Amino acid sequence: MRWLCGYPVVLFCGAALVYYWRVIYALGEDAPGSAVWLTGAVCGIFSLVYLLVLLCAHFLRQDLALKTAVLAALAGLFFVFANPPLQAPDESEHFLRAYSIGSGNFLFNQQEDYPDDVDLLMRYFNGAIAHTQEGGLAAGYRRYAQDVAAGATAWNASTRVQQLIPYLPQAVGVAVGRLLGADAMACMYLARITNLLAYAAMCGAAIWFAGRFTAVLIAVMMCPITLFIVGSCSSDSMFLGLIWIFIGICLSDAVTPKRLVVLVLCFGITFYAKNTTIALLPLLALPPLWENVHIGRAGKKPLSPAARRGLVLGIVLAGGLLAFQLLNGYTALASNYGSFEYFDPNIDPAAQVRFIFSNLPRYAAVFCYTLYRDGFCLFSMGAFGQLDVKIELINMVSPLVLLFAAGCSALEGACAPRKTGWAMGASAVLLYAFTYTGMYLTCTPVTLPEINGVQARYLLPAFFALLVLAAILMGRTMALQELRAGKLQKTPPAWRVLHLSFLWALVSAVLLFQRYYIEA
Repeated sequence: MRWLCGYPVVLFCGAALVYYWRVIYALGEDAPGSAVWLTGAVCGIFSLVYLLVLLCAHFLRQDLALKTAVLAALAGLFFVFANPPLQAPDESEHFLRAYSIGSGNFLFNQQEDYPDDVDLLMRYFNGAIAHTQEGGLAAGYRRYAQDVAAGATAWNASTRVQQLIPYLPQAVGVAVGRLLGADAMACMYLARITNLLAYAAMCGAAIWFAGRFTAVLIAVMMCPITLFIVGSCSSDSMFLGLIWIFIGICLSDAVTPKRLVVLVLCFGITFYAKNTTIALLPLLALPPLWENVHIGRAGKKPLSPAARRGLVLGIVLAGGLLAFQLLNGYTALASNYGSFEYFDPNIDPAAQVRFIFSNLPRYAAVFCYTLYRDGFCLFSMGAFGQLDVKIELINMVSPLVLLFAAGCSALEGACAPRKTGWAMGASAVLLYAFTYTGMYLTCTPVTLPEINGVQARYLLPAFFALLVLAAILMGRTMALQELRAGKLQKTPPAWRVLHLSFLWALVSAVLLFQRYYIEA
């Protein structure tokens, strides 16, 4: 009965949204179809989502991990279609590599010749198009379809990307599209969907592993900027998914030998993609380790807890370095690319490293000023597209949703041991330091008094660490550790955060769609 009573509210929201668009943005003249058709279409989409959420609530009532995966995929689908083709940062580069792999090419050929429909897709949609596409997005879609049907050609597309593993999920979507005879645009949307589904599955696995702070983890993995980037043809989908699994195991009840193998794989793949992953190693101090570990012949005294932690750290580091070398070796053998120059001739990473160590006070001042200027990137989670679309409402509200998740985890924070706070704080500091320094070395001339190119998506794991630290501080400040276990809540905090994050992701996707397709 509650769900039935809520359905008229859903229909009212759909009709009100269309009415708002038609009044504020004068949609009546250019809208496809009549007002009744558009209202029916929006209400139909809202009804379908409402039905899927109802089924999810009914059949997955006791399974937080599976429900997280389903709702992440459902909310991410809105971003898949709200975001026009190739509008995520560097999405054209990522899609071309995924298309190549999906076509059966596992080598990195700089002179690869892509089909004409791929070249046309790059011609009409590569770059920021929110307000520059002649005739609007609708005209871009129309010109692309007409040129594909006419067999037109365009300049040859190319990509600098030389990685394999992060593009395997999207390559599956491309392969399916090519088997069905789809054009490049359809293959791109299929690549986005399979990329999103892989990320959602990894989110579910992370929640299944994690034994605490699941509310914070859900809020970060389902915030709008996260779902936007994983719902595109970006390698960040696999990178973030493996990061969440790594964190989930570090927050689990124990690290067993099987979970240690997963840790090694997660660290190795993500370390190869972005070396900043090394900042997460302090989290290995958190989970309990398996007992009765012997080195050498049987009958020896088991290793102490400190020795076991050192052993785990050594195994993870060694496995990560081995994966890094193997993947680098594969790239060297499979690639005919030469060296690339940086976009600014004044950038020289080796010289800038020497400059940093010879001018540490100056770099510290530049680093601190950039953190101040960016607000720790906490208020830039509404920057979409090729960073040309900024939705201020999402910038302002997203940190509040994350802070709500931290508040829901305050009791867990109060009960957490002291080393949890130290480990989270160390990881957050290292992630910020490595990320900003990396962008200083690769995107910023040494003469500038600020660091260029840092985006909120680079710091999502740091946001998680900061929120856990905030939950610990809130819990201890309010003396929640004094509480005793009492009556269980009807709706646990993690479930509340999941529902709120899902709802906010849907609203954000609608706002993104509005910015691209209604306001433009």
